[in-house]
Amino acid sequence: MIQLPLNRRYTLAPILVSVLLLVVFLLPESMLLKLTFERLPIAEGEYWRLLSGQFVHFSWGHLWLNIAGIWVMYLLYAEHAPNWRYPLVVCLLALFSNLGMYFFAPEIQAYLGFSGVLYGLFAWGAVVDIRKGIKLGWLLFLGVMLKVSWEYFVGPVQIGTATVDNLAVSAHFFGALGGGIIALVQLRWR
Repeated sequence: MIQLPLNRRYTLAPILVSVLLLVVFLLPESMLLKLTFERLPIAEGEYWRLLSGQFVHFSWGHLWLNIAGIWVMYLLYAEHAPNWRYPLVVCLLALFSNLGMYFFAPEIQAYLGFSGVLYGLFAWGAVVDIRKGIKLGWLLFLGVMLKVSWEYFVGPVQIGTATVDNLAVSAHFFGALGGGIIALVQLRWR
């Protein structure tokens, strides 16, 4: 039988991040526009956007999809980052994803959403799984890295009329790359 990590040390952080996304979503649009990742304002010194852009959503559907992603990552990897480690990993992934887009994807002028962090959490958790001897970690890590690398370097896969835009592709790539790097640093540090 599957045992969920329902202890507060595992559940509190994803609850708080989910609530943070909801609270940010409910801010007035004028405030949201001050938090999105936008290249020109960042270049002019509004560096907080390198963190806050991952927490901004402009539609309920996008918000709920990302909150669901938080809980899928919780089900997969909750025990890898109890207590304060989870919000730290989330913030580092937000920075890594947005810094990657800022420095290596100059065509992206604006971005919002949490998917860069989610892909980062997926890669991060898979690397921690590998280190713990969980063989499925290799499959998960290779799968996510192949997917984001293919989309970033070759182009997104089109299914019917649906396709992933370049904004998400870059966020996913740099988030996943950041997740792998953060996990390796974390494991080395221990």
